[in-house]
Amino acid sequence: MAETPRAHPEEHPVPDAVPLLIGGWIAAKAMWEHGPAITIEFKTAEGIEANKTRIRHKAVDIGTVTHVKLSDDNKAVIVTAQLDRDAGRSFLAEDTRFWVVRPRIAGGQISGLGTLLAGSYIGADPGQSASERREFTGLETPPPITSDVPGRRFMLRADELGALDNNSPVYYRGVLAGRVISIEVPPDGKRVMVGIFVHAPYDKLVSTDTRFWNASGVDLTIDANGLKLQTTSLVPLLLGGIAFATPPELDGAPRADENATFSLWGGKADAMRPRETTIETFVIRFTQSVRGLTVGAPVDFRGINAGEVRAIYLEFDPKQVRFLQVVEVALYPDRLRSRQRAGAPRAETPPVQRIQRFVERGFRAQLRNANLLTGQMYVALDFFPKAPKAKLDLAKTPPEIPSVPGGLGELQESITNIVTRLEKVPFDAIAQDLRKALASLDATLKQAEAVMAKVDSEVAPELRATLEQARKTLRSAEGALAGDSPLQGDLRGTLIEVTKAAESVRALTDYLERHPESLIRGRRGATQ
Repeated sequence: MAETPRAHPEEHPVPDAVPLLIGGWIAAKAMWEHGPAITIEFKTAEGIEANKTRIRHKAVDIGTVTHVKLSDDNKAVIVTAQLDRDAGRSFLAEDTRFWVVRPRIAGGQISGLGTLLAGSYIGADPGQSASERREFTGLETPPPITSDVPGRRFMLRADELGALDNNSPVYYRGVLAGRVISIEVPPDGKRVMVGIFVHAPYDKLVSTDTRFWNASGVDLTIDANGLKLQTTSLVPLLLGGIAFATPPELDGAPRADENATFSLWGGKADAMRPRETTIETFVIRFTQSVRGLTVGAPVDFRGINAGEVRAIYLEFDPKQVRFLQVVEVALYPDRLRSRQRAGAPRAETPPVQRIQRFVERGFRAQLRNANLLTGQMYVALDFFPKAPKAKLDLAKTPPEIPSVPGGLGELQESITNIVTRLEKVPFDAIAQDLRKALASLDATLKQAEAVMAKVDSEVAPELRATLEQARKTLRSAEGALAGDSPLQGDLRGTLIEVTKAAESVRALTDYLERHPESLIRGRRGATQ
């Protein structure tokens, strides 16, 4: 019986590619079902657990953390996560952001309270970039604004940050209109850049002339109108905030572009004051103390703000061996001119030449007290016709405006003159003459006392005796003139006789007037 030939192993090889194909199919299926894998680097893995912590967007799960490990340098944590197939390619964009959601209190808001029971999770904000990546660096704090919120971003430039922080509110007329989204210091370290996001529709109210100011403080001013206290609500007062508005006279300004940069002012008064297009720099030298004058103090012309103080420093005068206080001011010359009438032509004179003409006619600078309580001072400009003649030297940079003493300096000078005159008064000689006069007066008083003593001892007894004699005489006269005295009776009888005699004389006189011939012939008989 013939033998059946055996099959050689090489004639029927086992297909080695089948396991590879099966493995590839399983991996592809897993990737198709679970989506791509990504890595996120965090500073700490607090609240993150493998195969438990989820990745969420708008409270919807889009992935799961599969592995957590330390970085090679042990300074960070590398989190590997598997995104779901339905997550979308936008979560692989280069500008996608991831952060750990935990309970937080920031900017007056409390967030992440739900994680107290359900545990922490990783929040995701899809990006808009066309570039794709699989490795990301996670944020340590949640972004104040996500990419799907309508509105625009702007940058604010400030000298100091104050009480502002990420997520601090931004107000428009007291209404919450946005949030602070970033704070950074440029490499030169000269300022602070604050990024804000203004929600729609308030972002349309931001124009090129909009003013922003720090609303986290209390604006307390004391002026001629009394005490003023301005602040916003309690939240920006405690946690910081920014307010913005556009001056009414600039409402027609065009809308600002996104990411435009604005200045962040310290208060509303500074932010809303008019901005000058023409500014000229001058210096003023004072011989008196400038204590109370600060940088930013106003330069006033008859109650109108005409500039501000920019710098204050000392200058030594070697000829007279003295120090001068130099004040550098920024002057707004357009405010020192009459308002143009409609249709009237205006002669365009360069601002510096106008100031030169003013100086020739007595235009001077003077230090005055702005507030007696605080001791603050300001620079006042006015015309002093009796001031010494002076000219503005345009060859100097910057030109110098002459000054006159004023305020306390003028009072101090007057007091000094009075003291100088008082020093010339011979008080020693006057005192010596006064001593002599007092000595003479003392001697006179002693003589007067001696005279009075002599009067009391010599003249007074004589006067007393004379008065007693006069009283006796008056008593005698009163007794003689009494009604029942003999003298009174004799006097009455005598008066009766005198009366009768007077009647006889009167009758004789009447008869003689009727019969004057009786003086010759005698009295006629009764028969006649």
